[in-house]
Amino acid sequence: MTQPVLSDRLSFAIETARGAGRVAMEWFQSEALVADGKADGSPVTQADRAAERCVRDAIAAAYPEDGILGEEYDAVETSSGRTWVIDPIDGTKSFVHGVPLFGTLLACMENGSPTIGVIVMPALDECVAAEVGRGCWWWRAGHPAERSRVSEHPSLDGAMLVSTSLEYYDTDARKRAWIRTNSLGAHTRGWSDCYAFVLLATGRADAVVEPGMMNLWDVACVPVIVGEAGGAWSDIEGRRTLESGSMVASNGRIHAEVLSAMGGG
Repeated sequence: MTQPVLSDRLSFAIETARGAGRVAMEWFQSEALVADGKADGSPVTQADRAAERCVRDAIAAAYPEDGILGEEYDAVETSSGRTWVIDPIDGTKSFVHGVPLFGTLLACMENGSPTIGVIVMPALDECVAAEVGRGCWWWRAGHPAERSRVSEHPSLDGAMLVSTSLEYYDTDARKRAWIRTNSLGAHTRGWSDCYAFVLLATGRADAVVEPGMMNLWDVACVPVIVGEAGGAWSDIEGRRTLESGSMVASNGRIHAEVLSAMGGG
């Protein structure tokens, strides 16, 4: 089986994200975990802060000229044109409730475009990682690294669609559109947050719809991972932007159908 040839930066990103995941696991399902509310109402824990600090310290030591944008601390300006984007625990609500569908996200952007993306699922011992032009790779417990590819499902009929929660749908029309995909033959599930993109990149789901409430650190790794796995991405209106707060990613074959069903594109 072909094994990945990793650049120094991608190797660094994978090991750093894994390290942050190990930090998060020190608090997972622990009575010592304390969740506080942020200004936007989302939870944050000492595990979020410690995991992000772990990543920031590693970047500062290895790439001191690079910028850093993270969820929990102030941004660091870049002098190299590269910026690392960190979500130390994507899926904090799952994490707080002892559900293993949370992950550490790390992306590297060059002049505003993602070039490296990593998602580590520490409680599942699973990781997908990609770099532009080098493919997407999948690591899981008990298996060697393997090339990660999206599914070949050809239509919305029979497709597996994933979305985190109806509470992210800001209008009743969007909620009805999501529910209506079942009448078009799709199967819908709530395998949430970053795990949805892992499922897509490894061919276990066919599309992900996140209609809003997405920050850059939630999605910066997605274009590289999904693109290198053979899929497609856009916002819910069909635009190739990470700034709108929404994300639709798919195996590419059903992207237009998903956008149409959701009223976009």
